[in-house]
Amino acid sequence: MRVFLIVVFLLPVVNIAGSVNVLSSFYSPDWFPNGLAWDGNYLWLLGGHYDTFYKLSTDGSVISSFTPSEPGGKNGDGAAFDGTNLWGMFIEHTSYPGEVYEYTTSGTYVSSFMCSEIWEFGMTWDGNNLWVSSRSAQMIYQMSKTGTVLSSFSVPHANPMDMAWNGTHLFYAAKDDKLIVEVTTDGVIIDTYDVTSISSDMKPTALTFDGNNFWVSDQEHNIIYEVELFDVSLQQSTFGRIKTLFQ
Repeated sequence: MRVFLIVVFLLPVVNIAGSVNVLSSFYSPDWFPNGLAWDGNYLWLLGGHYDTFYKLSTDGSVISSFTPSEPGGKNGDGAAFDGTNLWGMFIEHTSYPGEVYEYTTSGTYVSSFMCSEIWEFGMTWDGNNLWVSSRSAQMIYQMSKTGTVLSSFSVPHANPMDMAWNGTHLFYAAKDDKLIVEVTTDGVIIDTYDVTSISSDMKPTALTFDGNNFWVSDQEHNIIYEVELFDVSLQQSTFGRIKTLFQ
């Protein structure tokens, strides 16, 4: 009788996705909650239906709002706050470049510039410059307040949406992949966070960081969530099975 030992190795199991924990939530006051910014005390939402900025308490109460007059835009998308003023991304049509407008928190127009790529969407402020995402080009651009491109990098996710800055890294909402993506300023992906734990059909769109936690909108259900993001270290487990055959 001959004995054969066959060792069967399965592929490593790798888990690199971070987890998302919901702390609170409320319904958006506008359809298409596309842009979120944090001013140190309040949230600012830029809605894509009424193209309006809403100043919100963290329980969702509307403190004030304004709809930008010309030279404002249509289809309000990403939003940012630079410590003094609000910035909003507007797209007249999907075949036109996005336009960035700066307003005071009371709605007075300050400045604007046109982006170079078509269909820009998200925005954030890093303390010195703006960061803008382009859905059409799958790019992220670092820009001055006058629209000068300072640096850029490509991203692997289709339709990068609104952005956030936590003081160290950038984050963007990847709507199609249902992820929040953490990335360095030169484009290296640090981690991804799966939002399907919140809702299986969630479409993460607006995003901001309040110094402690993140706020993300679900465009599918018009809900804004306060969330914690938890890193998950790369884990690999290799399993083997020994099977003995007798002949």
